[in-house]
Amino acid sequence: MKKSIIGMILFISVVSLSAEKERREIEILNVEAQMQKTDKMESYRSKKDIAWHKTEYNKVYKYLNKTKK
Repeated sequence: MKKSIIGMILFISVVSLSAEKERREIEILNVEAQMQKTDKMESYRSKKDIAWHKTEYNKVYKYLNKTKK
């Protein structure tokens, strides 16, 4: 009787530990996906800022060249 109860408790604990491990793996994947998404957004923002500054610089440069003549 005791052996069967101990066996069931061991079986239940193994099943619950494996389920927790799967959840942890899924959470790690979700964190990695969020980090990649954040990196993509930051790179897009930096590219956008560079492009904006470049166009503003060109506008000012053209204006200064026109007024110089």
